[in-house]
Amino acid sequence: MTVNSVLEKEKVYTYEEINKLPDGLYEVIDGRIIELSPTGFEHGNLETLIAIFLHKNLKDKGYTGTGEIGILIQKSPLRIRAGDVVFISKETYPQKPKGILEKAPDLVVEIVSPSNTFDEIQEKVDDYLKTGVKKVIVVEPSIEKVYIYETGKNEIKVYKFNEKFIWYDNLKASIKEIMEQ
Repeated sequence: MTVNSVLEKEKVYTYEEINKLPDGLYEVIDGRIIELSPTGFEHGNLETLIAIFLHKNLKDKGYTGTGEIGILIQKSPLRIRAGDVVFISKETYPQKPKGILEKAPDLVVEIVSPSNTFDEIQEKVDDYLKTGVKKVIVVEPSIEKVYIYETGKNEIKVYKFNEKFIWYDNLKASIKEIMEQ
């Protein structure tokens, strides 16, 4: 680890520095960089398949991104989450966004890794919902379940990998179907 990387970790970033954040795989919590662990192949493959599915079926309605998309949660103290897969409608962003998303995407998909704890995932979901994300889909490969959280609803919908559910608008599919495409 270099002296510069140690200093970057210890530094407290502000919203004014949002475009000067260092490269890397991390989230910003209370202005501090929190590094993310590399994911395994299963996680990355599922992330790719879901992104392709959303892009193929929703490309006329908006934009799909993958690969730890930065989502601004709050300006002070600076809080930025990294979403596995996001969909942003053209109503939310008429032009394809660049950089960290400062408006909430319409859909965020989080894929649980073996290193994630329940509390970590729940905290991310809470952050997304309080920012205005309309739907958060949490995919748990180890037990083949999907949890759906929606803004303004006090219930969590739970599906098995072979059960169809609505992703966005009227787009319906199961995780198994997406994995077989």
